Amino acid sequence: MKLFKYFSLFILFSSYSVTASTQLLFIVSYPGSAPYLYQKPNNDKYFGIIPDMLSDLIKTKQLDIRFVSNSRKRSEEYLYAGKADMMLISPRWLSQPEKLITTLPLHQHRSFLYKTTKFNSSFSFTDNKDRKKVCTRKGFNYPNLDPYFLNNQLIRIDSSSQTTTLSMLFKQRCDLVILSEYHALSIMKTPLFKNKQLFRSDQPISVVPLNIVLRPELIQVKKLLDNHIEALVRTGELKNIINSYIQ
Repeated sequence: MKLFKYFSLFILFSSYSVTASTQLLFIVSYPGSAPYLYQKPNNDKYFGIIPDMLSDLIKTKQLDIRFVSNSRKRSEEYLYAGKADMMLISPRWLSQPEKLITTLPLHQHRSFLYKTTKFNSSFSFTDNKDRKKVCTRKGFNYPNLDPYFLNNQLIRIDSSSQTTTLSMLFKQRCDLVILSEYHALSIMKTPLFKNKQLFRSDQPISVVPLNIVLRPELIQVKKLLDNHIEALVRTGELKNIINSYIQ
């Protein structure tokens, strides 16, 4: 019985050490998404909340991670095919969530509508007689707004990134833009939108957990990340990291 117990422990720690010493591919939907994962001009390095929160695990060699970029659609497909190991996304946005495992949520990801003038208190899509144009991110789904897009109450205008969607809004190419609250706060701090004003809808159009999702074979990595996330939340360090990008 003792021999079996020691053998089981050996297998557990051996499998974990192999996982920890193997470089894992963290796939990023091109061109990234500030403040979570993004690149600066003429710099291949990734910055943001995710690199900061993983830095201690990487420095202590508990994880070896390489960030790689791909399209939103292919990013998800690469995970299912085993060509990538992990990705930042809400499980509710996945087409086949049952095929992946998820960490504890980092926070509740809230998306709002934004415009360049204040929202009327009686604002409603059902009264939208002039078919407002909404700037959206290419390859992204918006379940709560899909019925309005499908029946042409809203016109969807796709763009390659959150920054370009916001640029289109200020150029009056659309009436509304969909952004998460952290995206909006982060982007509005950049020189491109200096002295610009942005107004948020009273209620979010979506509230979902934001997680790191992994291939199911990486259960030990998930446990490591869960413990790390739990500690960051408990100590308030995760909140400090987030605030450093949005305040």
